[in-house]
Parts: sequence; structure tokens; C-alpha cells
Amino acid sequence: MRRNVERLRRAELEGSYNSIAQELTRKRLDWYERNKVSLGLEGSDVRKAYTLLLIRYLGLDPKEVPVVYEDEERIVWRSHNFCPLLEACKEKGRDTRVVCSKLEAPAQALVSKVSPTLRFSRKYATLRPYGAFCEEMIERR
Repeated sequence: MRRNVERLRRAELEGSYNSIAQELTRKRLDWYERNKVSLGLEGSDVRKAYTLLLIRYLGLDPKEVPVVYEDEERIVWRSHNFCPLLEACKEKGRDTRVVCSKLEAPAQALVSKVSPTLRFSRKYATLRPYGAFCEEMIERR
């Protein structure tokens, strides 16, 4: 969490979240390149992207990010997991709806490795701490 507090401080000084997004994107894509042959992704493209991002990369337990809707074109889940960025935003008094919207690019970069037609997004009206969970989705566009 300390690292995320420092990242938020740096973004405030720079007046932009671009360097954070670039750093996180680079980290995720480097991880993907090192691990892509052993990921063992199965199912539809949206299921593969969900598994890649949440289960393989973030190492979350599926019970923390339960899927509430899924078809071949869209998967929706509710994140209940510990989130260091959420905690950093609360500590620094920052609005997660603003911060998280500025930092979608790293998730999108990883999701695009499954298919460039997939889009990661969130439902910002009820994002934590304004709601009990973060509702997020991947869909084909």
C-alpha cells in the first residue's frame, strides 16, 4: 500500500497519472511475456481475459471476484478483494472514481493480449468505497 500512496503523491506532483499508468502497463506486459506459454487459459475470450487479469496476474481467489454474468461476449464480476489502491486513495483522501478511471490502461493492456477487441471497464457510480464492491467487466467491442 505504501507504494501506491507514493504513486498517488507523485501523480499529484506531476499533475498526471500517465507515469503510473505507463509503469503498471510495462510491469504487466513484461509479466505476460515471461509467462504466456504457461498460462493455460480456457473458455471464451472474455473468460480467458478474466482469468488472465484476476486469477493469473493478480493471484486473486475467484471467491473474491465472483462472476455475476457471463456469455461469449461479456463477463461481469464484483471485486471484494483487498485493493491497495483503494486503501491508498482512502488514506490520501482521493476519489477512487477519478483515480481508477485514470488507471484503466494497465488492465486494458493485459486484456488486449487475449484479443484486441476486448474492452475492460468499471461501473464507476458504485465503485468502492461508494459501494460494497467494484463491479467490473470485460466485453467484446
